[in-house]
Amino acid sequence: MKKIGVIVNLNSREYKLKKNNPYGVFEKIGGEYVIVRYTQSIDEVIDVAKEFKKEGINYIAPSGGDGTLHHVITSFMEVYNKKLPPVLILKSGTMNNVATSIHLNGDGNSILQRAVSALKKGNEYTLITLNTLKIKNKYCFLFGNGITADFLDTYYSIGKSYVKLIRLITNTIVDAFANSSSSLFKGFEGKIVCDSQALEYKKVLGILAGSVETIGMGFYPLFRANEKADAFHVIVCAMKPRDVVKQIVKLKKGVPIHHEQYFEATVKEISIYAEKPFVYTMDGDLYQSDGTLKVAIGSPVQFIVV
Repeated sequence: MKKIGVIVNLNSREYKLKKNNPYGVFEKIGGEYVIVRYTQSIDEVIDVAKEFKKEGINYIAPSGGDGTLHHVITSFMEVYNKKLPPVLILKSGTMNNVATSIHLNGDGNSILQRAVSALKKGNEYTLITLNTLKIKNKYCFLFGNGITADFLDTYYSIGKSYVKLIRLITNTIVDAFANSSSSLFKGFEGKIVCDSQALEYKKVLGILAGSVETIGMGFYPLFRANEKADAFHVIVCAMKPRDVVKQIVKLKKGVPIHHEQYFEATVKEISIYAEKPFVYTMDGDLYQSDGTLKVAIGSPVQFIVV
């Protein structure tokens, strides 16, 4: 009998802040077709990966959003030597860009119900393959620095809520038009190399790259994310904040932007040599770089769509 291995992140917003009790929910839905494990640390996720590999679990199902997926994929890549079983995302996080990009609808409970129903009927799953981006020993589907990471850092510092997010977006747009010296617009200075092409920009507002098209809130700037099987989409923006805001409709709809201070391409690698340390994001989680960072194409992952 094929089985789905569910990994529940007890530190996720869904369970920690909303105080939803996850225990027993997925077991009731899946019955004998699932094995559920609850985790509170990366070490525990690695232990679960070792158990699932030993038991020959057919599918892995992280419960959470992009951040949870980022850590589960990274841990399982290590244990499975980069050859993961197909992944079923049980959506319950703040950011669900990967699930949105593969058109996986419903919440975690309904997704698992459909997946188990298909197993009972002996139906084959629809699989969609996405590339990962690899940074050091971690894997993700969205990377950003400059304004991208600084925006998230500010948002997290004021407390995650939809109302606060809308207010922050509004204030950022107003500041951009006013040519404000907001810290969100500080960007960074240095050298950027995309594959073998060194860009001419000295100061950059931010970099955004990924193997998924959407970044949330209905925006699809990475419309070339899956154009090539062995590359990801990168955007390097050196435009003034006011000029970026003027392009907001194109960024939302995934329409090409033609501007001398705006570079976009499909690449296999980005090398960043910043003059100062900077913050960057991997699927919504924030990390610190000493100034030098390489973002490369990683191993592909198969996702289940039900």
